[in-house]
Amino acid sequence: MSWRWLLWLIPIYLIGLIVFAPARALLWFIPEQSGVNLSSVSGTLWNGQASVSATVSPQVTANFQQVQWQLRPLALLSGKAQLDFNLPQDNVVVGSGTATLGFGGSVNLQGEFNGNLQEAIQAYRLPVPVTLDGRWALSLADYTLDDLAGGQWCTKLQGTASSRGTAVRFNNNWSDLGEFATTLSCSAQNEIIATMQGDNRLGLSFTTTVSGNQQAPRVRIQGALQPGLQTPREVSEMLVFLGRPDNSGAYRFNFTL
Repeated sequence: MSWRWLLWLIPIYLIGLIVFAPARALLWFIPEQSGVNLSSVSGTLWNGQASVSATVSPQVTANFQQVQWQLRPLALLSGKAQLDFNLPQDNVVVGSGTATLGFGGSVNLQGEFNGNLQEAIQAYRLPVPVTLDGRWALSLADYTLDDLAGGQWCTKLQGTASSRGTAVRFNNNWSDLGEFATTLSCSAQNEIIATMQGDNRLGLSFTTTVSGNQQAPRVRIQGALQPGLQTPREVSEMLVFLGRPDNSGAYRFNFTL
């Protein structure tokens, strides 16, 4: 009889561990070398909140305040933690999504995120030499990294980044640039590839490749600006500083950061 009671008590005990485990237990799924840290942790593993910092490169750390999550318990049966999370207002990045963390350090992200263009440029030290206004949006259908501590950029990536209400400031005057859309993917060499077509007011097209690793990132940008009738006059006048256009009227650029 005692053995029968023990067989009942074991699953009840395991369920209790999950339900009442502190929120900090989420660190079981995050390798120490991943550069991801939790602070101001409260709640439980089931329903918790924390401030999260993630090292993107030696110069850039992404900080997210008061990140809230809810655990999907069935995923634990496969050795993974699947969380529905929310990034509230007052963060540079706002939105919600689903994160799946494996004991081996793997991560999969899906979600919809947005924010202010200039705030993101300043917070993440992006090499943009002009002042911009507008909203950006990121839609992640699938971002997968097999090992958070491995330093690579991606294993799989399918997503789009866009901006609306985009404007640039020259001499205290704002010029409307309209909307832009960029396709995100992952190469066979684990590089992030961002591609923009030239169907916008600037005739801007480019391919950006983020290679190397998170300890020593390399960014290469190849593209062209081909002004047309919709290009603001102030922008067209500034293009002379890029050099001479080619026979098609495009100002081509190719540089590495």
